[in-house]
Amino acid sequence: MYEITASPVFKLCLQRLVHFLSIKFSPKLALETKQLIKSSIVENLSDNPFIAPISDRLVSLGIKEYRQYLIDQHNIVFYRVDEENRRVILLAVIDSRQSIQKLLSEVILLS
Repeated sequence: MYEITASPVFKLCLQRLVHFLSIKFSPKLALETKQLIKSSIVENLSDNPFIAPISDRLVSLGIKEYRQYLIDQHNIVFYRVDEENRRVILLAVIDSRQSIQKLLSEVILLS
């Protein structure tokens, strides 16, 4: 079993996603989505962190060790696996309709 660790950037991305969903749709949907993301990560990645493929979106940016886990049709979690310490490090969560480049640049400026 792998330990799940959320990076500060992941936490910030999750807050931004929840805020976006609350305003665009409803606070109820935002909370349900947050719970879905958390439960899916714990249930699937802690036992099998290699379930998701290396992210093509990030390989095109020169980042080759990050995996892309599709939670549902709109939400993607980016993470990497630290095999030596048996840990999954959560890096970011985005809505699949977002630009990964734009999100990463915004998050870097805010963190």
